[in-house]
Amino acid sequence: MADTPLPQGVGYGVVLGLGLFFALVMNVITWVQARFSRYSPSSAAEFTAASRSLKTGIVVAGIVSSWTWSLTLLQSATQSYTMGISGGYWYAVGGALQIAIFSVIASKVKSNANRATTFPEVAYVRFGTAGHLAFLWCGLVCNTIVSACILLGGETVVSALTGMNSYAALFLIPVGVSIYVATGGLRATFISDATHTFFLLAILLCFVFTVYTRSDTVGSPARLYYLLERAAELSPVDGNYHGSYLTFRSRPGAIFAVQSIITGFGLVNCDQGYWSRAIASNPGTTAKAYFLGGFAWFSIPFACGTTLGLAARALSTLPDFQTLSPSDVSAGLAGVQAVTYVMGKAGAVLALLLVFLSVTSALSAEMIAVATLLSFDVYRQYFRPDATSREIVTVSRYCIAFWPVFSGAIASMFKAVGINMGWLFYFLGVATASGVFPIALTFTWRDLSKAGAVAGSMGGMAIALAVWFAAAKATGGKITVETLSGQWVSFAGNAAAIGAGGVLSVGLSLWRPARFDWEKTRNMRVVSGESGSRDGAIGESGGGKDGDVAVNEKTSEDSDPEFQRLQATDSLDIKSLDVTFRFYGWLFALFAAVITIIIPVPLGAAPYVFSRHFFAGVVGIQIIWLFLAVFLAVALPLIESRKALWRIVRRPLVSSVLNESG
Repeated sequence: MADTPLPQGVGYGVVLGLGLFFALVMNVITWVQARFSRYSPSSAAEFTAASRSLKTGIVVAGIVSSWTWSLTLLQSATQSYTMGISGGYWYAVGGALQIAIFSVIASKVKSNANRATTFPEVAYVRFGTAGHLAFLWCGLVCNTIVSACILLGGETVVSALTGMNSYAALFLIPVGVSIYVATGGLRATFISDATHTFFLLAILLCFVFTVYTRSDTVGSPARLYYLLERAAELSPVDGNYHGSYLTFRSRPGAIFAVQSIITGFGLVNCDQGYWSRAIASNPGTTAKAYFLGGFAWFSIPFACGTTLGLAARALSTLPDFQTLSPSDVSAGLAGVQAVTYVMGKAGAVLALLLVFLSVTSALSAEMIAVATLLSFDVYRQYFRPDATSREIVTVSRYCIAFWPVFSGAIASMFKAVGINMGWLFYFLGVATASGVFPIALTFTWRDLSKAGAVAGSMGGMAIALAVWFAAAKATGGKITVETLSGQWVSFAGNAAAIGAGGVLSVGLSLWRPARFDWEKTRNMRVVSGESGSRDGAIGESGGGKDGDVAVNEKTSEDSDPEFQRLQATDSLDIKSLDVTFRFYGWLFALFAAVITIIIPVPLGAAPYVFSRHFFAGVVGIQIIWLFLAVFLAVALPLIESRKALWRIVRRPLVSSVLNESG
């Protein structure tokens, strides 16, 4: 075994010890919440949707944390390492753009289907069993790939830094996560996210300031600039202007930009984890939270790429920097090696903690997402239609216990055949982007038909896979793991997925529009805590025809506290939500125009290599943006929750005083 910066025991200590410690802390927080607040994780509405009551700040923290996978940290650095400064930027654009778009969709979720728990439920109301199964398949495929991708990224770093057995890491990393998620449900993942985000941003700021101010080898933007000029002389980038790492005039950067955006669209629309966060947020602040979350999240891959990725490339000019093989680069180790070289063992420990925190936080979102899909859309839909709230929570907990084993096994299979995190990033768009238009239009366009939804999601996926395999065969002569990961091959598969999904869903719906009545999704019934009555999304009619489902009626659910709590949130001002939809639609358009056109297009069109002062300005903007993210994802949740936190602290103090005086 090659020498590693840290002993193997550190790997097991972090994965098991820190994981179990954090699970204990989260379980204590869950107990305090259940004891001193009105929210109990024993109800389905709280366990799977956090009672639809979360405020802006905690949702922002959840978005930042759950979107910051190991892939985010490692792949953004990899892209800047291989293609220069545009790589990390375009990775950030792909993620931020899809979050911003989802902020617009989230407004429609609240106005058109506020009672929904999962996106396939709404598909059942609109399109019956065929639509439900098609969307459920898209969701489960997405969650499986994402979970494997998260685990492979975490395992690679843990193994590289400590020498821990790779397969042991794949199965042990999720253990602590599953414990606190199974206990506290979705709200526990949000609290975990907020905690993780604080440490994640603190470590990232430590890396940034060390590289730019304290490092003996770099120490300043000017020194990094000089080393990058030398790197371009020794190993120029094919397709970049003058082979430079400091230019946006980059052919590989432009291709990656399209791939990143398409992959992001497919991910956000097909991953129930993101829908759960939209559903869990307060109706009046959903779009705002998603937009601010996207704005804050942008700073993380931007900083990882600009700092860690470029630092790794710059340090590669030094004779004592460890040479990275193509497999090391594809696995995402460029940034990790950079901080280990710059900071020694302290950097290795911080990199290990950073990646572990990102893995556990993102994985917690996937666990609750899968548990929600399996309990609502499989168990209740096809096995026990009259399931009560308590039964659904029980099934969800079994699913959470099952998912670490399943996802660990899938990740192990991928690793055994040579598939790594970078490969899965490109495959994710091929496998999920066909669902972008069908799923988004389900919440926003009344004319989307059953044929359009099913053909777009499933037919588009089949077409994308066919194009992907054909492109690999045509360019590489055979279909292998290596040929399937080619840049142009992945581009063809991604473009085919989103294109076919859009053409089929929109074309078939324009041919025979559905003219759906939104009142049917607005009046979906909820799971009863006592009566066992059913949600209209899994309605009594069986959904044989589009929209042929039962809507809310006067039943025994009216006396159920959980139903009454949700009914209170139904007093929505639809006109106000429509205003929010339009406002964030325009704001999103402005944001998208700035990050995808106004900034990069002039830089890419001009034959320009960044000057030393211009590069220093970019570094300054990056640092300011990180501090803004700290405010939005760390300070804002505390500010908004200050009264609730005080009540929780005050109640036991008051009780203690009364007992003593008694």
